Amino acid sequence: MNRTNDSSKNRSDADGRVGVISTRVCAVMLVLYALFYARSLAVPIAMAFVMYMVLRPLVRQGSRLGVPPAVGAAAILVTLIVSFGFATYLVVEPAQQMIAKAPQHVGVVKEKLRFLTHKLNQVNDAKEELTEASEEANENDVGEPDEEEPVPVQVKQPNWTNNYTYLSGTGNLVSFLTICAALLYFLLATGDDLLRSIMHALPDFTARRRLIEIIENVQEGLGSYLARISSINAGLGIAVGIAMWLLGMPSPAVWGVMAFAFNFIPIVGALVGACIIFLVALVSFDPTYYAFIVAGTYITLTSLEGQFITPSILGRSMSMSPVLVFLSIVLWGWMWGIMGVFLSIPILIAIRMACEGYDGLQPLAFVLGAEVPQPKRKEGDADEQSEIESSSGRLPEVTSSGSASSRPIASSVGL
Repeated sequence: MNRTNDSSKNRSDADGRVGVISTRVCAVMLVLYALFYARSLAVPIAMAFVMYMVLRPLVRQGSRLGVPPAVGAAAILVTLIVSFGFATYLVVEPAQQMIAKAPQHVGVVKEKLRFLTHKLNQVNDAKEELTEASEEANENDVGEPDEEEPVPVQVKQPNWTNNYTYLSGTGNLVSFLTICAALLYFLLATGDDLLRSIMHALPDFTARRRLIEIIENVQEGLGSYLARISSINAGLGIAVGIAMWLLGMPSPAVWGVMAFAFNFIPIVGALVGACIIFLVALVSFDPTYYAFIVAGTYITLTSLEGQFITPSILGRSMSMSPVLVFLSIVLWGWMWGIMGVFLSIPILIAIRMACEGYDGLQPLAFVLGAEVPQPKRKEGDADEQSEIESSSGRLPEVTSSGSASSRPIASSVGL
């Protein structure tokens, strides 16, 4: 009888756990769908909060020196706008010229890459011949039609639709920048007041202290990562710009800014940048091999940065699995487009730092790359440790910090 009751109790507990897990999975899916549906509003809000976490220490430092938060927030925002405008001024005009000349260069690219496309053209020609032969056979079987074939009519859209599309894209960009800048200013100027109001709404001191710890951890993690990676990317951009200038590439400042921006995207950014530089070099220089030299120089610089410079600066505190990094890029890129790609790593770091503050979510934090605390060894654990070491060939390598070995985020960028 007792066994029956115990089995029923265990079954009910298992059913309860399954129900809780199912509810949480459904809640996560609903949140992701809401973020996808409201992406035009969620993206600037997410960008503003990420920048707030990074820039908040500057405002607090200014407050200690007697600078009002509103004045400090305004100064920071003006600096960001001026920097963004200057970078846009350097990039937009040369980029527009390259895009305008792109249709003219398609033939040049095809001619220089003929040795790669020759086999594909043969396959396409054979396919077209088979299609024409089958059509002729069908016409012979059916016979000549009594009526003439209708003349195909192509309807062209008026020019105002193209202008409307252009204005619509410009309007989306303006609204994105306006929402992001306004929200960032209010967060920097009055964000601490909002945080104090939220703390007063919490029931006890323990919950308030936990909230403060989570915010401080997220702020420290994001701020440390973005500050260091921005410095690294700025150095890479300068190096790429100088290298492209020495190699004779047109508009070297454009390639420096491109390297700076693309390097915020691990794994994918270096590949896309190398492909773009290769195509531009292929059009700009007569010898085809010179395009490979230019692209190889870009790949060499990004590889040196990813394999040596970034790991030495970031250290193991920002280590994450390349698989998780790639999946985060794919997920947020699918949901939010190019801005989601840029925000994917900061969001992943923020989730990891937040999970570290809750005991129930710490296993997820360990999966996302958090350091596993090393347990204190006892005298009776020597045999167990020797057994683990003897089976090390069957287990993943474990570092001195107790976490599975993995390279820092940007170390996986190198090709």
